[in-house]
Amino acid sequence: MRHRVAGNRINMPEARRRAAIRSMVDGLLVHEHIHVTLARAKVAQSEAEKLIGIAIRGATDAQAHLRSVVEDDYTAEQLLELARRGRFSVDEKIPTNEERADQGKFPLSAEARKLKEDKLAGLQKDLLSLIKDRDEAQRALTTAREALAMELHARRMILKRLPRELTVRKIFEQYVPRYIGRHGGYTRITKLGYRQGDAAHMAKLEMV
Repeated sequence: MRHRVAGNRINMPEARRRAAIRSMVDGLLVHEHIHVTLARAKVAQSEAEKLIGIAIRGATDAQAHLRSVVEDDYTAEQLLELARRGRFSVDEKIPTNEERADQGKFPLSAEARKLKEDKLAGLQKDLLSLIKDRDEAQRALTTAREALAMELHARRMILKRLPRELTVRKIFEQYVPRYIGRHGGYTRITKLGYRQGDAAHMAKLEMV
């Protein structure tokens, strides 16, 4: 039976090992290469490959979900941008102050109402300029929001294992487009020989 077999422990207690792996992977993803011992490079490589795989699966699943409704790439990208800009619907209207009071919300001044109405009208106009039919436009917008939620789930899964949100953003903005058609092998280890002093086997871990 495989009791207490959990990969290379790199001679560290659990809490310190997790922190060291997070730090190494974060440095690799930010700077695209790190110099560490060979044992640590193998551990960091395994974790980095898993995280990039999660990001790619999240992005591809979101794209496939949106493409099931919107086949045109340009329209799909514009819908995602609209979904990011705000939550609205095709037939939505700004509620009156009486309706807001019934909902337990504070009343709006005339200026604030004008700003909200202008913003909503602009979003609705941009949506209907992409898709003329109102029902199809609403369906596409809903699907775009669902696609964003799928990608957000992948981001949160990665953020649990990395210390900085900036690194997660770089994964989705830089590495996912780079590796979108690649099945593994996102990193490479190059052996550098032995370190003076303790003769530890050193290596360079870098993004492909």
